[in-house]
Amino acid sequence: MSDPNASPKWHFAGAIATWLIPGAGHFMLGQKGRGVIILASIGLIWVGGLFIGGVGVFDRKGHPVWFMGQMLIAPSVLVEGYHRSLQSTGGLPPRPDDPNGAYQPSFGHVHEQGVLYTSLAGMLNLLAIMDVLYRDPKDARHRHHYRQLHGEVPPEPDNADTPETPPVADNSGGVA
Repeated sequence: MSDPNASPKWHFAGAIATWLIPGAGHFMLGQKGRGVIILASIGLIWVGGLFIGGVGVFDRKGHPVWFMGQMLIAPSVLVEGYHRSLQSTGGLPPRPDDPNGAYQPSFGHVHEQGVLYTSLAGMLNLLAIMDVLYRDPKDARHRHHYRQLHGEVPPEPDNADTPETPPVADNSGGVA
């Protein structure tokens, strides 16, 4: 059994890893399945928003409130820096008729949808960060992973190739 006096565990490294790559903190805590699901779902929403609206959806000065949600995933900060480097010296996006423009910004609803998707992905990642950050060993949802992480329980062997033993037949004469 686990120690009834065990104190809650804060996993700051796991939270930072989740900010860098969604689901990485769950991987660090031994919850690989949950980590893959988080990476796939949040990653697809974030990449989908990037593909819908382009790098112009990451604009710290143009829509700072939405960027606060977007920056909850670290690559958003990098893409925003790249977006800044593509803009003209005046800080404005290139005009559509500018032959030297490095990119063409998205406009209208396409831009808004890209901003919404990437911000939503960031806010979902905040939930994943909070899930990784605090683990209570007394909580039944985290007990097995906590004991396994801290060496109290050996990891379960991978028996995917071995067939399960068949159930034993009841020979008591009764009808099952």
